[in-house]
Amino acid sequence: MVAASVSGFAGVSAPLPACVRGVGSSTRLFAIRCEDKTYQLEEREDKDVWTTELFLNADRTVKFGQTDGAPFDKAMGTWEIYPGTNDFKMKIERRFNTGREKSDVGEFSFVVERTYIGEMTEVGESVGITGVIQAMEGLNNEIVKEVGYFNMIDGTDEKASYADKANRLSAK
Repeated sequence: MVAASVSGFAGVSAPLPACVRGVGSSTRLFAIRCEDKTYQLEEREDKDVWTTELFLNADRTVKFGQTDGAPFDKAMGTWEIYPGTNDFKMKIERRFNTGREKSDVGEFSFVVERTYIGEMTEVGESVGITGVIQAMEGLNNEIVKEVGYFNMIDGTDEKASYADKANRLSAK
């Protein structure tokens, strides 16, 4: 527990809320904001490692960009922050199509659902989120299993910088 003295009351200390963090000699009076930002989601599950561009919308939905992982047909996601904390949770559902028509198994699709549980930190002006990937298993999805790790790196400023450079080049 972090304590701070209450102004005017010598020797009295009170716990600071979880959203107040000491940084060097300054204290932040707000939680980290992660919405309306572009991230590179780096996932490690089993021996596979891949990166997907994500945008965390303010309405708590996720917009998907390019990936170097298995190409998915459709993806949707939601995210949340637990009040007064920097604890992050995101659920992603991806649908994949595979197989071939006129083969013994034919064409089919399947859905992979994952939950990402982590903690947000700030590195300079950028937000970083690190944690574990969970999957539900069992006949009724009653078993939670940790299946990997993830990092989300705020790429908002870099993406804006690339867009500005592209606009300047195309204007010439």
